[in-house]
Amino acid sequence: MRTKNTLKTFLYGILFTSIIAVLGLVKTKILLDYLGDEYVGVYQLFYQIYLYLSLVDGGIGASITYHLYKPINEKKEKEINSIVAGAKSYFQKIGIIVIILGIIISFGIMFFIKETTISAWYIKICFILFIISSAISYFTSAHAILYEAEQKLYKSSNLNHLLSIGENIVAIVVALLGGKLLTILTIFLGLSIIKNIILVAISRRDHQYLKKEVKKKDLSFKKEANNLIVNKISILVYENINVIIVSKYLGLTAVFIYTAYNQIINMLTQMIQRFNNALLPSVGNLLVSEKKKAKATFIELNALLFFGGSLLFVPLFYMLSPFIGLWYGKEYMVTTIICLFFVLVLYFNIIKISLETYIKAAGEFKSIRNISLYQSIICIVLALLLVNKFGISGVLFATIFSFITGTFCNYPRIICQKIINDKTFNYYKKCFKYLLGLGLNIFICYWVSKYLVNSNLFMWFVNGAVIFAINFFLTVAYYYLTKEMIFWERIKFLLKNLNFKFHKPKKGLSGN
Repeated sequence: MRTKNTLKTFLYGILFTSIIAVLGLVKTKILLDYLGDEYVGVYQLFYQIYLYLSLVDGGIGASITYHLYKPINEKKEKEINSIVAGAKSYFQKIGIIVIILGIIISFGIMFFIKETTISAWYIKICFILFIISSAISYFTSAHAILYEAEQKLYKSSNLNHLLSIGENIVAIVVALLGGKLLTILTIFLGLSIIKNIILVAISRRDHQYLKKEVKKKDLSFKKEANNLIVNKISILVYENINVIIVSKYLGLTAVFIYTAYNQIINMLTQMIQRFNNALLPSVGNLLVSEKKKAKATFIELNALLFFGGSLLFVPLFYMLSPFIGLWYGKEYMVTTIICLFFVLVLYFNIIKISLETYIKAAGEFKSIRNISLYQSIICIVLALLLVNKFGISGVLFATIFSFITGTFCNYPRIICQKIINDKTFNYYKKCFKYLLGLGLNIFICYWVSKYLVNSNLFMWFVNGAVIFAINFFLTVAYYYLTKEMIFWERIKFLLKNLNFKFHKPKKGLSGN
């Protein structure tokens, strides 16, 4: 059932994420036109600050999921119920703490903003509403984690997707009717409450054993807390410190410029991340029941991700800035080097999926603790040193440099030595081959792009299709000639089973 559940979760994720992506672009455009770039910038700042407040949970969700793999595989309902009960108790306390901290931080929120014409009290009230509506999800996190461990993440994530769609529609309608950010966030709070009530009801229906009384709550997952908190700090700093630094040193208009580009990057990252979310429980199950297949699956997955990264990198590099200019206005366009850095961030977010998936699925949280600490320190220090002189490009460079010297230089060694029993050199040899192909594609498509004129959105779409088609052909040809299309059998298997009827493939993430 592993491949079947992975496919269902991935396809549901892609469908909803695509809808949310389109609505997100429309929402941002309307908010920009009706509220202004300062309001859009301050909303983005709220989100980044909340992510740092979420450090309170210590990233313990990964440990809970890991501890659930074995009892779920062995169908030990009593043990599952005990772990879920412990998780509920833990997350309820976290939710309360996050809300209290959010209210406290609201009084100093103006510290993170260089300058603005928006009232300080208005920003504070809006921030408190945002924190409460976001933190409510902690009170139902245990149910979502249970679905993830069961390889049925789509059941809980679909509700989150529907909430996001509802929020986007509300923001668009309220802005068009002349409403402000305070009204939008108030409605967001109501939608969040409804979503979480529904999640609990569905989970209790699917897991009747959760209604049974638990004599002793299993809190063994907390043993990994110290290792996980460092890892979560690293992820947050690497992915989310940039907006706060840009807001503090460059202002809210610069925040909008950054988020206008980063919104596209995040949309694509989230689509790819759906694959990661769907894959993690499958790999966890694989390592528990059929560890001998771990190496072959890792090699296949790595090739697929580099392939996908190449398909997106080239057209995005040449077409991202023209789209921003046509959609939001030429005044929000950035230099070629900044655009390159944004696309590199996406590329690294894609290729690191195989690394993070195997580390988490194998529970190697302690092994990456120092790496995560190093990466977070380098990222934030380097960004602070470069932001004043180089602006957004300096902040992005810090993100890229910290990833290469942190995750990319160390995770493969841990995976090869402790999980799949292979030489680390073999991983980097494959990476060099993939990067060489990417470089050739960039060079060839550069000459094509010189003759393309993006005078309007229709021409941008046509030109983008041309670049994508050429790059797709070149990428497929390169991977075929270098004998790296090892994932093709997996793709054919998935395409044949879109109706979710399960048939066992020859190798890789086979079903049970």
